[in-house]
Amino acid sequence: MTLPAFHYKMRADGELHPGFPKCVEVNTAMQSGQVRGQYPSIFNDVIGPVMRGPSSSHCAAAVRIGRLARDLMGGEIEHVLVEFHPSGSLATTHDSHGSDMGLFGGLLGWEAPDDRLTESARAIREAGINVDIKITDYDAQHPSTYRLTLENGMERCEMTAISTGGGMIEVLQIDGFPLSILGDYHETLIYLDSGGEQLVQGLARSVDADHVLLRQGGGRQMVQIKAQAFVPEGVLAEVLSGHDVWCIKRLAPVLPVLSRKEIQVPFITCHEMLAYNAPRGLELWELAVHYESARGNVPPEEVIEKMAKQCATSARILVPRSWIGKRVRAVRLDP
Repeated sequence: MTLPAFHYKMRADGELHPGFPKCVEVNTAMQSGQVRGQYPSIFNDVIGPVMRGPSSSHCAAAVRIGRLARDLMGGEIEHVLVEFHPSGSLATTHDSHGSDMGLFGGLLGWEAPDDRLTESARAIREAGINVDIKITDYDAQHPSTYRLTLENGMERCEMTAISTGGGMIEVLQIDGFPLSILGDYHETLIYLDSGGEQLVQGLARSVDADHVLLRQGGGRQMVQIKAQAFVPEGVLAEVLSGHDVWCIKRLAPVLPVLSRKEIQVPFITCHEMLAYNAPRGLELWELAVHYESARGNVPPEEVIEKMAKQCATSARILVPRSWIGKRVRAVRLDP
């Protein structure tokens, strides 16, 4: 299947195209100096995440936050302090709505559809990870805020993240550095005392990355690299030579569809979709394939394959085991 050229894209200055609907900007706020928005993805924003309930914003988001926290610690975690604000949405629901279950699974490296997720509390104890959950009055700017303090025998890291709805998340702070991580890039975080401006310039010239950003916090600096893949270690070592770097962290993406610079999509609004389809006569599902193929920069066949896998996973999670292999009669209920 060959798709035609697309006509909508991000503006050169990183702002959203003037025709971009305002309602989509809710989940696209990012820090100064990086792309301020991405077009929605069907797999990320519409029909995802495939997960165990009861709440995508409390469970699936917690899994993704936990996975990023695990990467921050290089997979070596001995103790985690989880703090929820007393006035937030998680203080009284973190257990019943599945936030604990999801967070524990993410800290173990699991994903939202994992069959083992319901046993994550037992599994995290067996893994030797001690978790303390406290309700603490701190400066939380969002009702679904997770403040994590992670430790092992070698280091201690802090992360503040929020659940923004529908399983989407944003990391707002790591180790005192304000930043933005949505889980849609391979993130490399380089900690150093000084010389960040020169390092940003060197990295921008030498590595294949969408964004190289300088962060400031606590008198120190962090360089954040957002890319489609992690920068090869050899290339990174060469660029970092001569710089006073004391730590490097790598956080893998947690969303099904990654973001990238200069995304182009065939349409944004219903009116534009109808105009796009006028000479083509496509079914609605085919239009969805066209859009998601462009948004994810993948072949249409890959979109269809991903949808088939997602449907199979949803059926495995949602259909009661007692129904498997049996005929189920559908009943019509008239008003």
